[in-house]
Amino acid sequence: MRNTSRYFMASLAALLPLVLLASLLAPGMVSAEGEEATITNRLITSGVAVTSVSTSGSKVTVQYEQAVAEMDSVVTVLQKVGTILSVVAEEMPSASTVVVVQYFDDGQIMQVSGVPSDGAAFMSQQLSAQEFMDLLTFTPLTRGPIVVSGECETGAGEDCSNCDDCPCYPNETCDPGNPQANERGCVPGAAPANSHLVGSQYVCNPGYEWNQDLSACVPVTQCPPHAFAFQGECHCESGYEWNSAGTECVPVQNTSTGNNDSGNTGGGTSDSGGSANDGGSSASGQDVLSKLGDFLGSLVNWLKSLFGG
Repeated sequence: MRNTSRYFMASLAALLPLVLLASLLAPGMVSAEGEEATITNRLITSGVAVTSVSTSGSKVTVQYEQAVAEMDSVVTVLQKVGTILSVVAEEMPSASTVVVVQYFDDGQIMQVSGVPSDGAAFMSQQLSAQEFMDLLTFTPLTRGPIVVSGECETGAGEDCSNCDDCPCYPNETCDPGNPQANERGCVPGAAPANSHLVGSQYVCNPGYEWNQDLSACVPVTQCPPHAFAFQGECHCESGYEWNSAGTECVPVQNTSTGNNDSGNTGGGTSDSGGSANDGGSSASGQDVLSKLGDFLGSLVNWLKSLFGG
């Protein structure tokens, strides 16, 4: 999982009206000229509703608008991200990282980071959708969806009071009859600590991220080299495992008693909690990918349901 799925949850949480994340992205905004203009024009021609392209050293940040109704699968999202990365790879070879910020028309905001060459490889079918997803980092800036097994069909009369697939956030109250209720029948509560409102959704302040149950903004998880954070835990990248002390990710040692799952997060106890200094993650790399896949699938269903899709 190279920087693997240095994720979400996640959000394709993740994934996610359309306003600028000024507090996070204002630095580096540039006028459309030179490479930025070329990248912008090519992406617009490719069907990407770009709102800005900015550069900072070898990092390129691309912001674009995404209609939820046009999303029908995780692959659709990956193709849009792949297009952006591949165009940057062609037009700005010096770029080492691309940060894609997706503004969905329900107010959700998702940040996806990746390497330009990986996007080019995916678009030329040298990487499968699963392989490409493993190489991306998904960071829901808003809370995105609560992972559920099905789809909340608000157009069919489903809401939080009659369907388990229409849950409310932890600080919301289920009250479909309230004039302030959203499509799922949920009424927002007080703003979580260390967060601010962007459009209709809360975003964690810089240095904070959503905890696993989306109830609070907590300090960003710090992981050692060759490890990534996902849902508040550190996981070793593909080809690495926790050392015996559970403090560093080291190259996997191929031994007769070793784990045959190259995606395993390695050492650490089964109840370690996943921090970098207490034995590593308790979940295997495949478990993390499964969780991410569930999250992205849930994101598509959840966002589409808001429009009765």
